[in-house]
Amino acid sequence: MPNDRADRPDRPDSDVVPVQRVTQVTYLSSPLHLYLRALLSSRKSSRAQPMPLLAFERRNVPLDADDIARYARLCGFREADGVPPTWPHLLAFPLHMLLMTDRAFPFAMLGMVHLANRIRQHAALAVGDRLTLDVRCGPLYAHDKGQVFTVVTTARRDNRIVWTGESLYLRTGVHNALGVPYRSELSADDTLTRDAAWAVPADLGRQYARISGDYNPIHLWPLTAKLFGFPRPIIHGMWSFARTLAAVLPPGAADLDLLVEFKTPVLLPGDVTFWRAADAERFELRDAAGTVPHLRGRWQPLAPSASAATPDLTNLTDLT
Repeated sequence: MPNDRADRPDRPDSDVVPVQRVTQVTYLSSPLHLYLRALLSSRKSSRAQPMPLLAFERRNVPLDADDIARYARLCGFREADGVPPTWPHLLAFPLHMLLMTDRAFPFAMLGMVHLANRIRQHAALAVGDRLTLDVRCGPLYAHDKGQVFTVVTTARRDNRIVWTGESLYLRTGVHNALGVPYRSELSADDTLTRDAAWAVPADLGRQYARISGDYNPIHLWPLTAKLFGFPRPIIHGMWSFARTLAAVLPPGAADLDLLVEFKTPVLLPGDVTFWRAADAERFELRDAAGTVPHLRGRWQPLAPSASAATPDLTNLTDLT
């Protein structure tokens, strides 16, 4: 496709960091406890370091009908769409927090910039399914503003991979960053046309936090947002991604390859416009005037040859 450059090709399974220790999570800490851990991580060094041999797994995670319905309504999915393809990311978010606030993790969590997300859904998900979620460290990329690192999530149903996700974050201020240079895969596309306009209310960040468990202060209140340099709260990038997918995915889409790159934050309250290509596979969320991109994305059917990483889960320990 014209705006989907293969600057950063699909990585082979061997590029995922090998793991020596997988922590079995049997109890989820409260969001408050996790964000206290995040605050304490601010004392970590800003020097470039390899990613640790670290992973977290949670088994028997249900796809709850009520939770999914609340999420779908907030993000614009229809009931006929079934389980939104972004939902497993929310289920794995507490494990992301545990990983990034672990003592062995090299970077402070607060102040990270969410750059991009890649999701591959290998089979349709259904309410009532129970998943095993595995979260671990992935490849590093060098960025002119610091270090980009990857968090890799794998979801299994009946021991078969049904969903994988890669979340790319930028830790600014890191010098001599490790890895090959990070390059955007999605370029600007002048052929997109405006399809819709949406108002984003002032309390949307708090609504999404209650569903997702992501209580980052930048999303909640004007005062807490200003403490981190924002004039007003900003909406979660994953809400914006989900909202655009709800508008662009065809009914019944199951085997999916989704990519989003976050460009500029959406301030709350505010107005945004949704733009899409004639083939409906490329899209952008822009400001009200349609000139500044908030995100760029694309969706396509998952290639039959696409394979998901299948790491060896050994040396399990319990976290209670």
